[in-house]
Amino acid sequence: AGSTMTANVCKKITAQLTGAIGKQEDVSVQLEALDILSDMLSRLGGTLYSFHSSILTCLLPQLTSPRLAVRKRAIIALGHLVLTCSGSIFSELTEHLLAELKRNESTSTTRTYIQCVAGISRQAGHRIGEHLEKIIPLIVQYSNVDDDELREYCFQAFESFVRRCPKEMDPHISSVMALCLKYITFDPNYNYDNEEEEEEMMETENGEDEEQG
Repeated sequence: AGSTMTANVCKKITAQLTGAIGKQEDVSVQLEALDILSDMLSRLGGTLYSFHSSILTCLLPQLTSPRLAVRKRAIIALGHLVLTCSGSIFSELTEHLLAELKRNESTSTTRTYIQCVAGISRQAGHRIGEHLEKIIPLIVQYSNVDDDELREYCFQAFESFVRRCPKEMDPHISSVMALCLKYITFDPNYNYDNEEEEEEMMETENGEDEEQG
């Protein structure tokens, strides 16, 4: 009886929660509503099946919120949603993320979308496997962008894909390994620009010495 009552209460407040999330005037209300919705999806996701489409519609715009805290909570909520959503809802979400990654409107939102893809992979497991052929080339592309934070999220995504979809990742392992070997010696705290300047100065000085000799 207790679980039935809880499910009924959750069904009744879902519309109010998605409405509160959609209104961006008060961020604190948004964050609270996202936390509650995430908790409901993690515990009673299957019970809220009839609301999955409206929940997805509500959460997707939050991935471009100017507040990083809102984006982070939206990613968490989407991770819980994919545990129980239908195949069509999952495909709709994946296609949206792919389209936004291709658009690449800003590095900031690209980071968010890659984090979201990785989060979904960790939760949904093999379900994302059939979409990897489209996803992997984009993640590889962004791995080569000169942005350390973006690269970190790319490698986190690769790690999740390898763990959760080893069979589907098999054709892409060589590409991922090549990227790993490329960046394994990269130190983001080292000033490589200074090293290049020093080398240029040494070459100039050596040339001057030879001319004087």
